[in-house]
Amino acid sequence: MRQYIRDLFYGSVADRQVNLPLPPTPLAGGPRKLNILLLGTCAVDMLVKRSANSGHTIRHVLMGSKRHTVVPAAAPGDDVAVVGLTLRHVLSEVTQTPEPEVDMVFARLCSEDDARVLLERTEAFLSEQVMAITGKIAAIPVLFMSFFEPSFNYMGDVIDPFDPTSPTYLVREFNRLLSRAVRKASNGFFLDSNEILNFIGRRHLQDDVLASSSHASFINDWDFKLDANRLNAPKAFGNMLTYEVAAREFTLLLLSRIETIVKIAEQRDPVKLVIVDLDDTMWRGVAAEGESMDVDKRIEGWPVGLAEALLFFKKRGGLLAICSKNEEAPTVERFNAIWRGAITLDDFASVRINWQPKSQNILGILKEVNLLPANCVFIDDNDRELSEVKAAIPEMRCLGGNHYDWRRIILRSSETQVPFVSEESSRRTELVRAISQRQTDADTAGSISREEWLASLKLRQSFFLIETPRSRYFDRAFELINKTNQFNTTGKRWEKSEFEDFLGKGGLCVVSSLRDKLIDNGIISVCLIKGGSIVQVVLSCRVFGLGAELVVGAVATRLALKARSEVKAELVDTGRNATCHDYFERLGFSQTREGLYARAANEPPRYIEIENIGTPEFPPVSIWNDD
Repeated sequence: MRQYIRDLFYGSVADRQVNLPLPPTPLAGGPRKLNILLLGTCAVDMLVKRSANSGHTIRHVLMGSKRHTVVPAAAPGDDVAVVGLTLRHVLSEVTQTPEPEVDMVFARLCSEDDARVLLERTEAFLSEQVMAITGKIAAIPVLFMSFFEPSFNYMGDVIDPFDPTSPTYLVREFNRLLSRAVRKASNGFFLDSNEILNFIGRRHLQDDVLASSSHASFINDWDFKLDANRLNAPKAFGNMLTYEVAAREFTLLLLSRIETIVKIAEQRDPVKLVIVDLDDTMWRGVAAEGESMDVDKRIEGWPVGLAEALLFFKKRGGLLAICSKNEEAPTVERFNAIWRGAITLDDFASVRINWQPKSQNILGILKEVNLLPANCVFIDDNDRELSEVKAAIPEMRCLGGNHYDWRRIILRSSETQVPFVSEESSRRTELVRAISQRQTDADTAGSISREEWLASLKLRQSFFLIETPRSRYFDRAFELINKTNQFNTTGKRWEKSEFEDFLGKGGLCVVSSLRDKLIDNGIISVCLIKGGSIVQVVLSCRVFGLGAELVVGAVATRLALKARSEVKAELVDTGRNATCHDYFERLGFSQTREGLYARAANEPPRYIEIENIGTPEFPPVSIWNDD
């Protein structure tokens, strides 16, 4: 009955008071409604009780955080598990202290050495807990909520809150250690509940104004009736409406964050390129017509915020481009004068400043960076220009409207975020610019043949075998295979647990890198082999046309021939992978009624030097037919 009243309350009174700037959705294909397995003690049950009409289904299973606690299995329909570790249990285990004595652990810490020992033991225990939980629930993402950090300094307002024995410092360190342990698990993610608490307001929700720091939970009135016979009758702790509104806001925002993390992990509709206009987009007004406006006023406020957001997107591995209707030379001068090095033209993979239709320029940019329109966003203040681009390129996502939203959309949309940043991702702009220079060199070669030009690049390819999730290039392989569309022989997307299972059951994952005289392209291909079958091959678009895929095919076929006398390959038309439709034909495979087969490997191009075949980094395999 109480929950029924609460649900009714949310549908009427409380939700009218809820005013949340939830994560932006203009780039999304639609909401992702989740079946959530919630693991934790009674503290996290608050989330279940206040999740009515959220669209998500939560199944709460009580689970403590003691050693040897039984971890429940995920049900077949569960999409994600969310774990709330109990701080009191963690402290009890690492200090071997029972309740209620454990509630005084922070208060009794006397020295930095005591604090250091506590942190060392906590780190080991949290690693053990994370490994046990993610190992048991291996098929879906597992999100670990952070411990609630103290809402105020228990030692006093003028005492150093960063002293090594301070509860504030220690719980923050616990969260850092938990985050570190979680990031070592292939299906683990850190869910920062403190960020949400800070946003909503701790004073409305957190119980450390009344309960011990080790309880670290939500305000609760369960003990109110126990005090009913006191000489001074107790008053309700806090305002019920204020608390219920704040609790509802916290729950909705946490659920939204869980949905975002799941989408980031899935990488279904990623944005890989952001194209921006200049006038009234990268600065206020039309720069060519507003000499009277002070240069600082032109960019202070939202333009600086947008520029910073673009650089964070670039830091994640995204690409930036400029598409502006202007005279190029004076506009470049104005750009440099306005931004004064804060953001530079070198931060952009492509720059198109001319009077051509923007759709035409954007198609040129897409060709230059070798991306599909569906993976790009165009930002412009002019709705007419956005309409022209959308009409010509329907798959393109466009942003106009309220310019105050642009920064938040770029930074907070799940589509612009990545699960991790690899070395290749962080260098992507540099790589794309080098590719553009390489193509310019090819266009101006003129008098020499294509083969001679390729030989002049001094291409060198190396191969690496990934055998476990701890292998050096596992993360990059997983990223590349799940983000590549154009040269992807099956288009299959892999869950990390599924990928690990493939390796654990005898599958081979072979990756290769490619260098030339201009740049090191990093890891550019992934090939999956199982027995005598080539399961999947993907190739980065930045090395199209160089022949690296032929070397990959030669190596893959020879490895598969070690298991069978005839190699089978699979090719699936995804509607976006026309680039590789003739790949196996070029490798010498024959199309039969049963599929693609080959009894011998192709001859790789001689202009590519293969650097490490037969070294400890890669199992020996003969490449050249005349060896």
